[in-house]
Order: sequence, then structure tokens, then C-alpha cells
Amino acid sequence: MLDSSAETRGRGIGKFLTRASHWLLHTQEGVLFFIVAAIWVFLTIQSPVFFTGRNIGVLLSQVSMTAITAVGMTILLISGEIDASVGSMQAFVGVIVMSVLNSTSNLALGIMVGLAIGVVVGLINSLISLRLGINSLIATLAMLSIVRGAAFGFTEASIQNTHKIPTFTEIGNGFFLGVPWPIIFFFAVFLIFYFVLSRTTFGRFVHAVGANPEAATLAGIPVRLVKMAGFVLTSVLASFSAIILLSRLNSGQNGIGAGFELEAIGAVLLGGTSLSGGEGSMVGTFLAVLLLGTLKNGIVLLDINSSWQVAVTGLIIIVAVLLDARRRRRLGQD
Repeated sequence: MLDSSAETRGRGIGKFLTRASHWLLHTQEGVLFFIVAAIWVFLTIQSPVFFTGRNIGVLLSQVSMTAITAVGMTILLISGEIDASVGSMQAFVGVIVMSVLNSTSNLALGIMVGLAIGVVVGLINSLISLRLGINSLIATLAMLSIVRGAAFGFTEASIQNTHKIPTFTEIGNGFFLGVPWPIIFFFAVFLIFYFVLSRTTFGRFVHAVGANPEAATLAGIPVRLVKMAGFVLTSVLASFSAIILLSRLNSGQNGIGAGFELEAIGAVLLGGTSLSGGEGSMVGTFLAVLLLGTLKNGIVLLDINSSWQVAVTGLIIIVAVLLDARRRRRLGQD
């Protein structure tokens, strides 16, 4: 009986190792995990600073803002749409929220105004794309310029913190049980929408709409409503990340967020979400964001020219698009 039990455990371990090796070698998430782990080992050897609690906390805090926005972008891209306006939202939401906080000294009101901006921009993006039939990339690129222009029109440079609300700076710089708040915010958002995407009817609708909108319509799925929810969710999460960044900088600046949209979109694509819709992974998105942040962190620690931080984002996007094209060709052959 003991031998039989040991044999059963052995078979169970064997199956686990087989699944783990298949995930690691044959899935986008597994390959990303392997690459991130390899880079972490390399940077730990090369820099004594990298694998310290302080640096890991800084790294995860920095990527949390991109990751929060990328969660919404993942859902939107799976549904077959895209939002390129999230970068300018970092600036516009920042200057508006700081102005509201300085005028009212009401933190709750400032946060609600920031999130409301996200709702409004998301609804406008969805209206232009879904009602007027304009490609979402073109529509949101136009919105990127409009919102960026509005940020510059609102202030010539920046709006400094004059309200001195203590809890405001805690949002981006504080700790809970030794863990930075931005990291806690990200993991809360990630877990909620990982569950929504993988375990709810809405998540199934998102995949169905992205895979085949005509078939989804025939099946009774409200295609436009699902896509509208994706636009609004992406803008609201971009606004949330902007509020975190505002707290970290302690000032609203009209020039921040340039290239932020490329980081978010590039990470989502690299994580395995298809440009054509219908396929995507929250885990893959997180690992891709972590990879992008790790590369930038490593460039700083190894004293490499900081211009490569910008180049890394472009390279990530090229690799992501190539992988997506390869995946679609493989699926077409199958």
C-alpha cells in the first residue's frame, strides 16, 4: 500500500513537472518568465544593488503605473480595439487633480475628479471609434494630441503642491506593512481583473468579441457595449495610474507621460495579447511589464547610456509585433 501511494505521488510529481516544462518552453508566459529570471540572475551577479529590498521595491513601484494601465489595455486589445491616448492622460489628469486639491484640500474629491476624467475620455474614445466608425488607433491618437494640448493649455509648466494633505503623498510614496502602496494597488487591480477576464461572463464576452465580432453579435453578445466598457476601463485605470504618479512627483506636470502609451501597448503585445483581438493573458502582460522595467532598471545600475531606456521600448514593440505575426501565421496553418 505504501508502494502504491509512493507511486501515485511519483506520477503526480511527474505530471506537474511535465506541465511546468511545457508552460516554460511552449507558452509566451513561460518564455517571458524564463527571460525575466535569467536577467534577474545576471543583474544580481553584475550589480550588488539590484537584488536588494530597496531596489526591488523601487523597481516594482515604478512598473506598477504602467502595469495598472496595461491591465485595462489587455482587455481592450483582446476585444479588438486599442487606446493610444493613455500617455497624455498622465499629464492632463495630473494637472487637473493637483489644481482641484490645491483649491479644495479634499483628497476624495480630487481622486473622484481624476477618475471621472477617465470615464469621460473613455466614453468619447468609444463614441468616436464605435459610433462614427473611425479606427480606434487613429481616434485615440487624435485624443492623445487633444488631451496633451489641454494639459499644456491648463498650465504653462507645472502645478506645485500647496495643499499639503499628508495622505496624498502616501498614495505614491507610502508603505503598508513594509510594502509600497503602488505595488499593493497594482496587485489588487491585477487580481480583480485576472478574475474578471478568466472567470466571468464579461471576460468570455471580451474574448468572443475580439475573436469574431460578427459571430458574437449573432450569439446575442452586446459587442459595442463590451468594447465601450474596455475603452472606459482603460482610461479609468490610466487616470488611476496618473494619480499615483502625481503623488510620487508631488506636482502636476504638463510634459509627463510622453511615450507612456508605447510602454503599455508594447508590454501587452509582448505578453501575448494579439493585435487582431480574441487572445490575451494578464499574467503575460505582467511579466512583459516586469521585463521592460527590469531592463530599464539594469541600464541605470550598469551605468549604460540612459538613451537606451527609450530604445528598449521600441525594441520591445518590434519583438512583440513579430511574435504576434508569427503566432497568427501558426494559427492560420493549424
